[in-house]
Amino acid sequence: MLNNIDKAVSAPEQQQTEVLIKEKARVLFFQKGFLNATTQEIADEAGVNRALIHYYFRSREQLLDTLLEEVVTEKRERVKAIFTSDRPFRHKIALYIEKVIDVGITYPYLENFIISETARDPEKTKIFCSKDKQRSSVMIRQQLQDEIEAGRMAPIPTEHFMVNLVSMCNYPLLAKNVLQSVHGMSDATYRKFLQERKQVIYRTIFNEEMPEGIS
Repeated sequence: MLNNIDKAVSAPEQQQTEVLIKEKARVLFFQKGFLNATTQEIADEAGVNRALIHYYFRSREQLLDTLLEEVVTEKRERVKAIFTSDRPFRHKIALYIEKVIDVGITYPYLENFIISETARDPEKTKIFCSKDKQRSSVMIRQQLQDEIEAGRMAPIPTEHFMVNLVSMCNYPLLAKNVLQSVHGMSDATYRKFLQERKQVIYRTIFNEEMPEGIS
């Protein structure tokens, strides 16, 4: 059957189908939160036969690995683009906060997916980190140190600064269901809460209002 697919479908059509499957899998995993979605559920979402999932990705596991590598690479590239720009350091942090939360609003279960997949196979984390040739952490460390030496920030180890920043951005995304239940938030109220978090996080770090027009 798979050989028949090769013969019947052109290369561009095959590529389009592969992209479609990945896009629909993202919807299931990252937007709808179906982290345990089956191959059949992915096929139904994409409107294709289940055999096509196995044709393009061989297994559900390979599809998950492909998605994980793509989203981790996208996150890394966003961070690199921000911290290699010529913006002032505080503008970079403001833009980082904006980007993380905006992506979280679009894909509310993305961080849950990354955490669950890397926890399931810790070796994946090492592999992805090894691909960060420019070492985002090194860039951030140097820029933070420059701010501290210039007297624009109180001394703080880079590890603590980044854990504070990442935690304040990501915890409301990871705890979406808990926050909505505890505080009685509708989906619309929760999204408004996330928008408000941007200013709260920036103010907590720098004790000043977030600059406007940074995107």
